[in-house]
Amino acid sequence: MKVFHKMIQKPFPAILLLAVMLLSGTAVQTLYADGQTAAIRAGKFWCGVVDDGGIATFEFSSYSWFPADYNTMGPTMQDGTSQTGSGYVMGATNWTDPLGNVIPKAAILWSPDSDYNWGQMVTVPMTNYTRWPLPLNYTLQSGDTEVENKQVEDWGNPDASKMIGTSDQVIEVTTLNEMGVEIHRKIFAWSQQNHDNYIVVDVTLTNKSGKTLTDFYFNQHQADYYMVKAQGRHPSISDITAQDAGRYTWQHYYGARPGDSLRVFYMYHADNPELAGDQMGLPVYNQDGRLFEKDLHFYTILHASEQPYTNEAGDVDDWLQPRITDVYSRPLVGLTEVYAKTNADRPKLYDYLSGYSATINPMEGTFEGTFHQKPNDEFGSESWDSELPGLGRASTFHARYATFGPYQFGDGEKLHFVYASGYAGLSLEKAKEIGEKWLAGTLEEPPDLPDASTGYYPGNFAFPTADENNNRKNRWLSTGIDSVMASVSRIKWNYEHDWQVPMAPEPPHMWIQGTGEGTEIRWAAPEAEAMDGFYGYRIMRRNSIQDTVFYEEVQRFTADMLAAEQVEIGETTFENGHVFIDTDVLWGGSYYYYVQSGVQVDANDPNAYPGTGGDILWSGRVYSTSRLEVSPERPVGSELDDIRIVPNPYYISDDKLPPYVQSANDPRHIMFFNLPPACIIKLFTESGDLIKTIRHEPLSKSGYYEWNMLTDNQQAISSGIYIAVFEALNGGGVAYQKFIVVR
Repeated sequence: MKVFHKMIQKPFPAILLLAVMLLSGTAVQTLYADGQTAAIRAGKFWCGVVDDGGIATFEFSSYSWFPADYNTMGPTMQDGTSQTGSGYVMGATNWTDPLGNVIPKAAILWSPDSDYNWGQMVTVPMTNYTRWPLPLNYTLQSGDTEVENKQVEDWGNPDASKMIGTSDQVIEVTTLNEMGVEIHRKIFAWSQQNHDNYIVVDVTLTNKSGKTLTDFYFNQHQADYYMVKAQGRHPSISDITAQDAGRYTWQHYYGARPGDSLRVFYMYHADNPELAGDQMGLPVYNQDGRLFEKDLHFYTILHASEQPYTNEAGDVDDWLQPRITDVYSRPLVGLTEVYAKTNADRPKLYDYLSGYSATINPMEGTFEGTFHQKPNDEFGSESWDSELPGLGRASTFHARYATFGPYQFGDGEKLHFVYASGYAGLSLEKAKEIGEKWLAGTLEEPPDLPDASTGYYPGNFAFPTADENNNRKNRWLSTGIDSVMASVSRIKWNYEHDWQVPMAPEPPHMWIQGTGEGTEIRWAAPEAEAMDGFYGYRIMRRNSIQDTVFYEEVQRFTADMLAAEQVEIGETTFENGHVFIDTDVLWGGSYYYYVQSGVQVDANDPNAYPGTGGDILWSGRVYSTSRLEVSPERPVGSELDDIRIVPNPYYISDDKLPPYVQSANDPRHIMFFNLPPACIIKLFTESGDLIKTIRHEPLSKSGYYEWNMLTDNQQAISSGIYIAVFEALNGGGVAYQKFIVVR
């Protein structure tokens, strides 16, 4: 994506100019027009990025089914949550605002909210780089019409040198807020399948206020609302859309107690207590019960500065951070909603940041000096909102808050935080299997559960109903917690190995066409083939966009099986390309394809997560999936005598005409089947008058031609007997047939 910034030309409001001058010390800093956006879309988790940390919407709706069996998802609005660095709240004591007011306890939000909240200003423009350019991707549709299948608009600028470690996309931006804190964000993600379900944010805060910020707190929160889940909507799933996943949620923080090995805050779908039965996992009843909400959204803390520092060597991680965690429907104190709309509200929000809300139903057994609200799944109540006043059934904005501090944040000092957000849970195939068996009453227990009664849920977890079939379904859902922990373990490994996990290869360029011989697929990935450990390719296919149909591998080519040949993809010629014709297809069917290149990880690679040495890493799925279907053409005939004219005789009033004739916009159609790859068709009246000449020579090698029963002079033919003469262009002879038209 090309992100353009320019110096602000329009005049600032006077109050904002004053704020800029006060924040900048003796010189006014260079400021840039804000509101620029970009999107992380390298893997399964897609997210928007707004340069000033504010609010913006992102168009993911065109991906409502694509790639539906890859489980891609992401928020369509960056509305103050911190997946990519919005939603930061900061607080300090005895702060002097830009108007000179001293606020004993002050907190500020991430974006402009009123005259008392000036938000962030961009000081270093946003950049957006990707490792690979979007590959060429063409699908031939409607006969021989070539369509460029552009999967992702506004892709980043390809530049592998800008990547962090082996990541596939990096976005970077710097802003300055009204407290005088510079916020530098690096946001990056991977496409390889062991690390494609999360986004990393590396944020450095620098105090540029000219004074010490005392009792400084840094707060972030994440949620599961405004989320598009590309799990398919074919057929419609409108019967469940009113049950917003962000409204019915269990929330859990792991990392607050001695013995916890990770710091991870996750949420998962809860039952709607206002509906009969058990709705955990949101079964889609009109799709045989498949579980729609089977993923857990999580974020994990990888690093949080113990103390402010000026030298990076002094930046030490503090395991006890975040010291405060809680759950609310936006920032709340008791039942009072506070957005710091006036200076009078700032102390209330500061109290919230400093741990007041976490003292409401505190978690037992936590580290001394920390304040963690008890997770709502540990109350032993089947109602997720029964004990926490900050949650409400009317709100869709349930979020998990984490606060770091307090710090004595001196002028010129830095604080450093690294965290990752993502999704994990049951696979789509497993969610389909479990839902179907649950609905049929034949579901078995999941194996190897840590607790036979509650699975991976807390030991006192209360299921919504006493029905054992429902409880088995929910214990299967609980295994998603284990998937979250496994994902976080891989993320931590990646962080501790300087983001150097093995890299996915270049995605192939593709050209796909349905022909009379099958589906022809051309591809090329020269940079992938030049990589150490190049393995080969696999071709994936699905035969509809139905939600319960998934891509399957139809062909695999190892490197020793490949024979390079020259291929044309769009207007580009590749000397080392490849061709495959998928013949196991049905004429007229709808098929979707993508090709992935693969590299094999060295079994002794020190950066490979334990157990993944020797794995084959496939190129990123979102690069090379085709969103456009292809339909194989009618096979060609080998002999002129194989040609068939359908229907013959033709009765215009026949209500039993074949579907391919009935479905035409104009009912006057005659089909020629089993044609050779190239031929001339001449149509004569019984008296020998030539009325139509057809040159059949399609690029798709189709074995049929559809004639609209109009002559070369565009006149409709009348009832009678006609003679068709078929002449092969390759010297294969001549054949004659008669057909009858009755109007």
